[in-house]
Amino acid sequence: MRFVLLVTALCMAVGLSGCILASNPSYNWSKNIALDATSEDNKYHDDNMYSVGETGPILEDEKDEASQMESDKYTEAVLKWRQPQTIQQVVVKAEPGQMEFFAAQYMDEDGTWITMKEVRDNMRPVYRFTLREPILTTKFRLKVPRRSDSRRVGGQKRSTRGETGAPSAGEYKKIQEIELYYALPSEEIAQGETAAQ
Repeated sequence: MRFVLLVTALCMAVGLSGCILASNPSYNWSKNIALDATSEDNKYHDDNMYSVGETGPILEDEKDEASQMESDKYTEAVLKWRQPQTIQQVVVKAEPGQMEFFAAQYMDEDGTWITMKEVRDNMRPVYRFTLREPILTTKFRLKVPRRSDSRRVGGQKRSTRGETGAPSAGEYKKIQEIELYYALPSEEIAQGETAAQ
């Protein structure tokens, strides 16, 4: 009898710890900081779902072979700020199939693009992800391949879209909205700081 109770208690403890560890913390999000950014096409961060922006060619300062190859294979949507911004949550809104493959990146202090998330086979109209730790940057971009193996909307068959070399209009992907947020201090922390002052 003791053995059965011990096993039951152990199972309950493991189950509860799994639930606690698996639960996501709740955040109080900031306003959309993408609204304060500048870009080549402000329609993809103007807070209007009905205006649609497009990715554009990668414009690199460097003229080395690697930069040229990247420019031939990808398009981008870049957001820039004068002052460093904190980013912890990224939301991308687009028609299904437009943003099926992309990489969300930020520029570090050395001017190198760092990938936060690579997305594959996304057919959702709203794609959202949250970073464990916030990052600080003055530039954010979505790097989108010009050519990709794609699922057709509504079917499982895969086909190749786009071509390499000079871009065609179809290689630029349409984005309804890019939204960027950072976590605000929880109300309990803010109330504690107010009481301490």
